[in-house]
Amino acid sequence: MTTFAAVCTICAIWLLPIIIFVPWVFVYGQRTFVVGRYEFVACHADWPSRSIMRAFTVGVVFLTCYLLPLVCIGVFYALIGVKVWRRRVGNLPVQSRAAANIQRSKTRLLRMLVTVVVLFAVSWLPLYAINLRRMFAAPLDPDSLERRVRERYLGPIAQWLGASNSCVNPFVYCYFSHGFRSGVAGLLRTVFCRSTAVNESMLLRRRHEPPPAVMMDIIVTTGGDQVRSRPTVDRANDVEDEAEIIAVSTRTTQDIL
Repeated sequence: MTTFAAVCTICAIWLLPIIIFVPWVFVYGQRTFVVGRYEFVACHADWPSRSIMRAFTVGVVFLTCYLLPLVCIGVFYALIGVKVWRRRVGNLPVQSRAAANIQRSKTRLLRMLVTVVVLFAVSWLPLYAINLRRMFAAPLDPDSLERRVRERYLGPIAQWLGASNSCVNPFVYCYFSHGFRSGVAGLLRTVFCRSTAVNESMLLRRRHEPPPAVMMDIIVTTGGDQVRSRPTVDRANDVEDEAEIIAVSTRTTQDIL
C-alpha cells in the first residue's frame, strides 16, 4: 500500500462514521431527571418518533457497527485463509522439517483469523441483543426481576464486553504469532530500555573490537638534564605500559624538548 492509499484509507475510516452518526448531534441533548429529592443531568436522545429511533438503530447502528463489519471480516479473513493455505513454497519435500513448520504456521494463522472473527461476534452480540430487546419488546415493569438484572448487571457487562474487543486483538496476535511477539518485545525494549541497550551494545563492541592503534611519541627521562626521545611506536597491543611512561601527543613533543 502506498502512502497516498494509506492516507485515503485512514481518512475514509474516520469520515464515514462521522457522516453516518451526524443525526446523533441533533438528537442527543442534556436533560434533567428528578429522582426523589435529587436532580441528575444526563445526555438523552429525544427522537421525533419511536419508529424513527427503531429504524436508525436497526438500519444504521446495528447494520454498520455490527452486521456489516462482521460479514466483511468473515469474508476477507476467509479469502486470506484460503490463499495462505493453498500457497506452496518452492519444491520442499512433503515429509521435510521445513514443510512441517510451514504447515504449522498456516494452521496457527487460520486459528488466529477464526479467533478474531469469533471474538468480534461474541463481544458485541450481547450489547446489541439487549438494546434490540429493550427497543422492540413490551415495556417491563420497573420492579420486575428481568429489568433489574438487565439494567444493573447485564447491560454494564455487555457494554464492557463490547468495548474490550477494541484491545483484545493484539493479545490474540501475540498468542498465535511468534513474529508478532518478537516485534512487540523488541519495541518495548526499544522504548523502555533504550539507554541500557545502547550502553550494552557499546560495551560489547569495545570487548570484541581490538583497541585502535595510537601513534604517540614517548619521552624517556634518563636523569639530570639529558632527555632522550624514542621514535613513534604503535600502542595497539601495549596498553598496560601507560602507567610507567609519559606519553604526549606529537604536536607538543617539540615544545617539551
